[in-house]
Amino acid sequence: MKKMRARKMDLRSLQSNLPYEGLEKAKQPNRYFPGNAIKTTKYTPLLFIPMNLIEQFHRLANIYFVGLAILNFFPVVNAFQPEVALIPICVIMSLTALKDAWEDFRRYQSDRKLNNTPCLVYSRMEKQFMQRRWKDVRVGDFVKVVCNEIIPADLLLLHTSDPNGVCHIETANLDGETNLKQRRVVPGLCNSDPELEPESFNSVVVCEKPNNNLNHFKCYVEKPDKERVGTGIESLLLRGCTVRNTDYAVGFVVFAGHETKSMLNNNGPRYKRSKLERKLNTDVMFCVILLFAMCLVGAVGHFLWLQALPGEPPYLVPGRIGDPESASLSSFYMFFTMIILLQVLIPISLYISIEFVKVGQIFFITNDIDLYDEETDSRMQCKALNITEDLGQIEYIFSDKTGTLTENKMVFRRCSIMGKEYPHKENGKPPLLKTEVIPDRELLQQISRAESSSGSSRRQIDPYLDFFLALAICNTVVVSMATARRQRVSALFTATVDDGKNSTCSDNSAIEEDHFNRTVKMEEIGGTNGVQTCSLHAPPQCENPAEIDNLYYEAESPDEAALVYTAKAYGFILLARTPNSVTVRLPSGEDLVFEVLDTLAFDYNRKRMSVLVRHPITKEYVLYTKGADYAIMELLGTPYAGIGNQKAIATKTQYHLDCYAKDGLRTLCIAKKVVSDKEYASWSGNRRRALAAIDGREELIMETATQLETNLSLLGATGIEDRLQESVPDTLVALQEAGIQVWVLTGDKPETAVNIGYACRLLEEEDLVINMSCTNKIACTSILDCTLEEVRRYSNDPRNVDTTQAISLVIDGQTLAMALSSDLEDRFVDLAKRCRSVLCCRVTPLQKSRVVKLVQEKLKVMTLAVGDGANDVNMIQAADIGIGISGQEGMQAVMASDFAISRFKHLKKLLLVHGHWCYSRLANMIIYFFYKNVAYVNLLFWYQFFCGFSGTAMIDYWLMIFFNLFFTSVPPIMFGIMDKDVSAELLLGVPELYRTGQGEYNFAAFWVSILDAFYQSLVCFFVPYLAYQDTDIDVFTFGTPLNTVSLFTILLHLSIEIKAWTVVHWVTMVGSVALYFIVTLAYSATCVTCNPPSNPYWILQSQMADPMFYLICIITTVVALLPRYLFHVLKNSITPSPIVHARHLDRLNLFSRDLWINEWRSFRGRRQVKRSRLSTPPPSTLETPVDIYPQSPTNSDITGDELTLNVFSEQKPVHM
Repeated sequence: MKKMRARKMDLRSLQSNLPYEGLEKAKQPNRYFPGNAIKTTKYTPLLFIPMNLIEQFHRLANIYFVGLAILNFFPVVNAFQPEVALIPICVIMSLTALKDAWEDFRRYQSDRKLNNTPCLVYSRMEKQFMQRRWKDVRVGDFVKVVCNEIIPADLLLLHTSDPNGVCHIETANLDGETNLKQRRVVPGLCNSDPELEPESFNSVVVCEKPNNNLNHFKCYVEKPDKERVGTGIESLLLRGCTVRNTDYAVGFVVFAGHETKSMLNNNGPRYKRSKLERKLNTDVMFCVILLFAMCLVGAVGHFLWLQALPGEPPYLVPGRIGDPESASLSSFYMFFTMIILLQVLIPISLYISIEFVKVGQIFFITNDIDLYDEETDSRMQCKALNITEDLGQIEYIFSDKTGTLTENKMVFRRCSIMGKEYPHKENGKPPLLKTEVIPDRELLQQISRAESSSGSSRRQIDPYLDFFLALAICNTVVVSMATARRQRVSALFTATVDDGKNSTCSDNSAIEEDHFNRTVKMEEIGGTNGVQTCSLHAPPQCENPAEIDNLYYEAESPDEAALVYTAKAYGFILLARTPNSVTVRLPSGEDLVFEVLDTLAFDYNRKRMSVLVRHPITKEYVLYTKGADYAIMELLGTPYAGIGNQKAIATKTQYHLDCYAKDGLRTLCIAKKVVSDKEYASWSGNRRRALAAIDGREELIMETATQLETNLSLLGATGIEDRLQESVPDTLVALQEAGIQVWVLTGDKPETAVNIGYACRLLEEEDLVINMSCTNKIACTSILDCTLEEVRRYSNDPRNVDTTQAISLVIDGQTLAMALSSDLEDRFVDLAKRCRSVLCCRVTPLQKSRVVKLVQEKLKVMTLAVGDGANDVNMIQAADIGIGISGQEGMQAVMASDFAISRFKHLKKLLLVHGHWCYSRLANMIIYFFYKNVAYVNLLFWYQFFCGFSGTAMIDYWLMIFFNLFFTSVPPIMFGIMDKDVSAELLLGVPELYRTGQGEYNFAAFWVSILDAFYQSLVCFFVPYLAYQDTDIDVFTFGTPLNTVSLFTILLHLSIEIKAWTVVHWVTMVGSVALYFIVTLAYSATCVTCNPPSNPYWILQSQMADPMFYLICIITTVVALLPRYLFHVLKNSITPSPIVHARHLDRLNLFSRDLWINEWRSFRGRRQVKRSRLSTPPPSTLETPVDIYPQSPTNSDITGDELTLNVFSEQKPVHM
C-alpha cells in the first residue's frame, strides 16, 4: 500500500533490483513501473480489420457511402444490384487499409529491431554485466553503455571510465544538435571507487514522474544515513543518445520504455488542416444540399407521376396505385432510391485523388535542384504532407534573425577592455576561416606588458589577463583533439585510450537508425595502422605545438566558440575542461588549473552565465560572468555609479557597445567578481539546498545565481559579426512585393536589429520608421493612440488614395509585452497591420509565439514562421506553416517544422513558385472534380423526367462505376501534379503574381463550375435525345452515346483548363479515351447476361457502325463546350488577369520578356508615400515628450525614463 501511495504522488522512489533478482514479480520493488519494450504499432493481426474500419469510419464520407451501399440492399429502395453498389467504396477503403497495414508493418519491424538490440545489464548471480536485450531492461537495473553505443533507457549516471566522472553524449536523435554534451556522475556516491560495485548500492533514488521536458530533471539520492544528494539533468543519460569519447558509463535505470523522455516526445506525425481543405468541406456540404434537393424533386415527381396514371399498369406491383397513402409511401422510398442513384454527386474519389496529387507535388518540391544546398549536402524536406497548397496563401511571415537571416557563423570583430577599444578589421576576410583570429597588435603589446609585469600577484589581477581568462573559462565548450573526434563504425573495432592500452567498443548505432531518424554528419578519421580512436580527452598539458593546433572546441553556440578561439589567438589556450576543473595555458606557456566550484548556466530570464572558480595562484574565489550589456551593467558595483575612473570606464564601454550594435554586431559584456570566503561559505550552503530540492528547484537555483551575481567589476565588451546569408535582401524584397507582410522577431538590441533591418532591406531608406520604446503601460497606451490617429488620418485623406504607406515599426520586448496585454492588443494589431514591416527586438521565445497567435486570431490571416534554433520552436508550431532552417544551432527547429530548408533564400522559390503552383493546381483540380461529378450525375437526373422518376439508369452499372474509377480519374490527377499556369522564371521575376493567384478557389468559381456542369449535362442529354426521338432504340442504345459524349466533353473541358501541355498530359488524355473504348467494346462483346433483363451486348459495336453516333458525338461536344470556350476567350481578351498577361510574356523570347517585365513592374510597382503629406505623430500628453528624429538611426538612441517614439526617414543603411 505504501508503494501504491508513492505512485500517486508527484515523486517516485526507486530501489535496486539486485537484492530481489530471481524472485517472483509480486516481490519486486519496482514492479509497478513499465518495462523497456516499446510498441508504436496501431493494430494487431487479429484486430486489424475491425480497428482499421473504425478508424476509417471517422471520415464522414466513408460512413455516407457505406450507408448508401447498405441501403441499396433493401429491395424497396435499391437502384443498382446490391453487390455492384459496394464496389466503389470497397475499392477505396481497401486501398486505404493496405496503405495503413504497410505503414503499421514497418513500425512493427522497427519496434522488433529496437527491442531486440543487445545491451549490458548487471546480474547479481553472475557477478558481472551480462548481455541482455533492450526489452528486458527494467527500472532499477544497472546498465553499462560503451563507446558509440546508444543508451537503451533513461539512466542516472553513477560511474564512468573517465577519472573526472564525465561522460560525453551526442543528442542528435532527440534535439538534432550534433555538438557533444557533458554529463557528470552524481556527486558523492561512487566517485572514489575505481570500479562501480552495483551490489553495494543501497541508496534510494527519488525522482519526479515521467515528463517530456528534455532540459529538466528533478532527482535526489537518499543514502542509508538519510543524507540527500541532489542532481538534475546534468546526470541523466537519455534514451536514444549516443555515448561518445567515453570508454564506458554505468547508470541506474529511472525511466524505461514509453516513460522515457524520448518516447514521451515522440508524438508521431503532426496533422494540420489546410485552408483549402476547410473550404472544400464547406463545398461538399453544398453538394449534399444540392443532392437532397434533386432527390426531393425526384420523390415529388414520382408522386405526381403515380397520381397522374389513369390506372394501375401491369408492370407495377399490385396495390401501389390508386391509394394516396401508397403513392406517398412509394415517393418516400423513391427519395432514398434517388440518393443511391445520384450518390456520385459527392465525389468519393476526390479525397484519395488529393492525396495522390500532394504526394506528387512534394516529390517535385523535394527534388528541385534550386532548393538543394551543396555546402551542407541537404535538400528541401516536407514533413507535413497535407498543407502544401497553404504555401501559396501566405499573408504574414514571422522570421527569426540570427541563423535565419544571418549565417550564425560568428567572426570576432571588435572588443573593448577597460574602456579602450581594439578593432579586428582583418578577421573573417578570405581566405581566413571563421575560427581564425588575427590579433590586434596594440592589444598584443598590452598583454605582453601585463605578462612581464614584476610580481606574480600583480600579474594575476591585471584586467587584460582577466578579460581573456574570462573568455576561455566562462563557457561550456567541450575540448577534444582534432584527431579524436567522435566516430561511427559498423562493427567491433579497437580504440586507443589515454593509457596506451587497447579496449574494445561496440557500435549498435546502425540498429537505431530507422527508429530515431538520424540526420547527423560524422567524420571518419583513421590512423596509418588502421586503428581508430574512440575515446581521447585533451591532456592537461600539451607540450607539442602541433597538439595545440589540433585542439578542437565543440560549443553549444557559435558565440562561445568564437570567444574561445579569440582567447586562443591571444595565447590563452583552453586545454581541458572537466566538471571540477578548467586548464588554461597563458601566453607565457604556464598552465593554470582552475578548480570549478559551480557553473551558473545561461537562461533567458537572467540573460547571462557565470563560472565560479578558485584561482590556482591567489587561491581567491573568482566569479567570471558574461551576458547581455543591460543585464551586466545593472549589476556593477557601487564605484561604477559614482564619479571617477570606474565610472568613466563604464561610460566608454557602453559607448563602444552602442557603436557595435549600430554596426550590426552581437554584443556581450564581460565582468568578474572576487568572492570572499565568508560569502562563498554562506552561498554554497544555499546552493546545495537548492540543488537537492524537488519543489521549485529551478526557481531556487535561479535565486542563488542572482544572489552571487552582484557588485561585479567590469572587464570589457565584445562585438561579434554575424553576416547576412546570401540573397537575403532580394528574398525579403520579393516577399514584400508579393504582398506578404514580414515581421522579424529577434533577441538582439534595437540598434543591432535596426542595422540588420536596413542591410537586409526589411527597412528601406524612404520608410517612415516608428521606433517604440516605453517603460510603463500608460506611456505605451498613449503612444499607440497618437500613432494610430495619425496613420488613420493619413489613410482617410482623399489626397492619398493613390499612395502607399511605407511605414515600418520597431518595438522592443518590454514595450511589446505591454502591447500584448488584453486591453492594448487590438490597438497594437491595428497599427501593425498598417505597417509594411515590423521589427521586434529583445523578445523572448514565448513572446514570439504570442505575437504569431495574436495576428492569427485578430486578422484571420495565413501565417508562416521561419527559424533555426530551439528558441524558435514555439513560434514555428504556432504558425499555420512552420519552416525550420538547418543551421548552426542544431536541428530542433527543423524537427518541429512542417518544411525544412537550408538557406533563407530558398523561401523565395518555395513560396512564390511552388506555393503558387501547388495552390493553383489543387484549387483547379478540386473545382474540376466537382464539375465532373455533377455533369455526369445530372445525365441520370434528366433521364428521370422520362422514366416516371423511377430511379432507373440508361447506362450500364459497371460502365458507370468504371467511368469515375478508371476512365476519368488519371487526367485530373496529372493536371493537379504537373500543370503550370506561369513559368518559374516569371513568377520569380514578377512576385506580384503570388498575390493575384490566391483567389482561384472561391465561392463564385465553385458555383460557376456547377452551373456550367448543369448546362453541359443538359446538352449531353437532350441532343442525343432529340436525335433519337421517335425511334425504337432500347435504353442502353440510348445511354451509350450519352456516356461517350460525356467522356469527350469532360476530358476536353479539362484540356481547356490545362495551361501547360506535356507528354504526360497527352498520354493520359489519349489513354483514357482508348481505355474507355477498349473496355466498353470488350464488355459489350462478352457481357450477355450481366444485367438482366436488359443487357448491353454488342451495343457499342452497333453504335460505331452508325454514322449518326459520330455526328452526335461531334455536335454535342462542341455545343456543350462552346460557352466555356467563349467565356475564356472574352475574359482573357477584354479583362485579362495578371496571370493571363504573364502567360503571354512566357511566349516571348528572353530579351523581350525581360523588357516587358521591367516595364510592367515599373507600372505596377508600389508608389511610395509622399513625406510632405504624412506629418509626425503629435506629442504625447505625458510629461515625457515624443521625440522626432528625421536623421539617421545613429542619432536616434532609445532613451528616456518613460517612452521614446523615434520617427526617422530617409535613412542611410549601414551595409554589411
